[in-house]
Amino acid sequence: MKKTVIRLLGVICAVFFAVVLLGMKEIPAVDEIRETGWTLLTQSLGGHAGEYGAYPMVLEMLGEKQYFNPGRESEQELILAENRQNNGSGEGVDVTGSGQVIGDVYGDESAETMAQGGKTAAVRKSNAAVEKLRNTLDTSYLWNKFYIIDSTTSVKKDMFDVKKLLEKDLKLEKKKGKKQILIYHTHGASEHFSDSSDKIEDSVVGVGTELTKELEKRGYGVYHDMTRYDWINGKLDRSLAYNKALDGIQKIRKENPDIKVIIDLHRDSVGKGKHTYTTIHGKKSAIVMFFNGLSRKKTGPIDYLQNPNLQGNLAFSLQMKCKAMEYYDGFTKPIYLKGYRYNLHLEERSLLIELGNENNTVEEAKNAAAPLADVLDKVLSGHG
Repeated sequence: MKKTVIRLLGVICAVFFAVVLLGMKEIPAVDEIRETGWTLLTQSLGGHAGEYGAYPMVLEMLGEKQYFNPGRESEQELILAENRQNNGSGEGVDVTGSGQVIGDVYGDESAETMAQGGKTAAVRKSNAAVEKLRNTLDTSYLWNKFYIIDSTTSVKKDMFDVKKLLEKDLKLEKKKGKKQILIYHTHGASEHFSDSSDKIEDSVVGVGTELTKELEKRGYGVYHDMTRYDWINGKLDRSLAYNKALDGIQKIRKENPDIKVIIDLHRDSVGKGKHTYTTIHGKKSAIVMFFNGLSRKKTGPIDYLQNPNLQGNLAFSLQMKCKAMEYYDGFTKPIYLKGYRYNLHLEERSLLIELGNENNTVEEAKNAAAPLADVLDKVLSGHG
């Protein structure tokens, strides 16, 4: 009886201390403090509630004030749903019960902004996950916090030297009058938005036009390839889209040898009813996901899909992700890693980007162009 009372008092004290920590907002390193509080709480409940099952109890204790990020379990499910795509496209996410899913969901709070010279500019804000990655250089932390790893591929620690990925010099010296960035669309004919018309400017190609304009404002020469590589013989056919796109971009590169950045801009496919967005500069914006092909199956490398620029690809997407988290928290999903190559082998600054999904409006998708261009500029300029 005495032991039971002592144990009960211990649980009450632990719960009280955990709730206090979870409710504290005005302290430095609050994320780590809340994590400690959450651990204490779940341990004090004997583990029966599960990591997130204690959430309703905590809400009651806090007077239903959501001081911390609730519902992580449901958000993870949302990530899985949002990243499912038509496998006929090649880059589609295939998440099954046996799939290995590694990643975290970041809050959908609006990006911090400020007025500068009459314009609204993003303000850099310290991000706990990015800071921890830079301080620890921990590969496991990188995998868990920054990636979703598809069940069709596998990863090895020696592929992810965190220090090298974060510090790789990806700066691009601007050349006046030269095309240095190529934007194209492997699936330009088949990727539209919830209110798209039949006009090409209402498809993912139109978003590419908007991104081109935003990058040109920042002084870059951009070649926007509007070819619809999934439109073959007068009908939709995605089966050879990547092959046809490779031929097309190789020709463009030959004619424009100064191209050093290649972006394959897509629109994600998540299923009806998954309307997700963030708010940036007062505007609803679609959310983006950076995507890497590892040229690697679960059993090892795919020998016929060599990618000499894989390390550059991984550094490019990771640096983009970190900048986005610091300037536009909630704007990006975890980076998705899948097995094939997706024509990313041509340049180290090659990137496949999924911008929005079929439930976003055209306006929301185009609103994402400015912050995306800003993030890209920060990586290519080395500023910020």
